[in-house]
Amino acid sequence: MLPLILICVSTYLTLSSAATTFMDDRALIRHKRQAYYVCGTYPNQYQSTTPCPTQTTCPNGGRFLYVGCRFSAQCTLYYSGMSTCINGCCTVPTIPTMPPSTDRFGFCPSGQLSEVRCSGRYQCQAGQTCMTGLCCTTIGNERNVACGGLAALASCNSGTCTTGVCTASNYCCKCLVGRSSGRCSNGICPAGFACNNGFCCPQCPNNVMPFGACRNGICGGGKTCRTGNICC
Repeated sequence: MLPLILICVSTYLTLSSAATTFMDDRALIRHKRQAYYVCGTYPNQYQSTTPCPTQTTCPNGGRFLYVGCRFSAQCTLYYSGMSTCINGCCTVPTIPTMPPSTDRFGFCPSGQLSEVRCSGRYQCQAGQTCMTGLCCTTIGNERNVACGGLAALASCNSGTCTTGVCTASNYCCKCLVGRSSGRCSNGICPAGFACNNGFCCPQCPNNVMPFGACRNGICGGGKTCRTGNICC
């Protein structure tokens, strides 16, 4: 009888231990609830398993659309315009701004572009100055570049100058346009220059008004950079 009792007790303990182990295993495999984050602003909202990004721009410098991504196509669901995915960031792609073509424009001495010709002080609109044959936006440094890119001798006084001539920009220069090559030698000047008021001054063929100044040896409007820093 005693061996039978021991067997029963042993069997009970084994079953109890197995049941306890089974219950512990169930506790171990119980999953935690997944945390979700609602990101973005209405109506461009999305759920994410990671905290919402806080930046306002993407790696390309473009505006962040507050939408995470792996492919560019995922961004189109949240933005009706052009968009792209850069490093997990939905953004508006940056489109490089191309400089305006110089096919029609000439260069002002300051580097501005203009296609409006002039030959006198009052031929340009308010806020503009006639510089080397072009109406250029007045920016305040005209005196420093009035003489073909060089500084003026002085400002005109009622259309006259003590030294030099009064140009269309209302500044006194050695020449009406461009840069002088120096004083005339018995009325003679190098090729491309003509003697004017004692100075050798540049001029375009047929004495037409230049189409702006040269910019690093380059002219706009299909013109050619000539001696004296004028475009003809």
